Amino acid sequence: MSYIDPDQFHGALNSTITFLKDADNQAELTAGGVVPATLQTKLGGLLADQETKKSTRDKAKTAHTTAQGAFADGAAKNYAAYSSVIEAVAGALGKATPKGKQVLGYRHHLNANAHKQAAAPSPAADSPKP
Repeated sequence: MSYIDPDQFHGALNSTITFLKDADNQAELTAGGVVPATLQTKLGGLLADQETKKSTRDKAKTAHTTAQGAFADGAAKNYAAYSSVIEAVAGALGKATPKGKQVLGYRHHLNANAHKQAAAPSPAADSPKP
């Protein structure tokens, strides 16, 4: 079976149920030998099942977003203390030694800018343009 986007499927269920509820469509379907109410009931059950699963998914996404934010905030909050430990270890080993460089490398690979000073703006950027 191929992949079916669950959000699109949810929308298609809603659209089909709305279509079946339309009086003009009901008349044509009934004339064609189909009982719209029976189909609405069947699709309503499918929709209820999908809505239950969608609700569970949406709650999990919200929980994940909240947890990820707390995790990221924790990293930002704890980075300064971590950086201080790295400085102490590298200093004790000698920053220019292979082991000191190794320890400094752990921090370097974090892609963090907290230990780097922002470059000062150039004087030309502050002066008015002629």
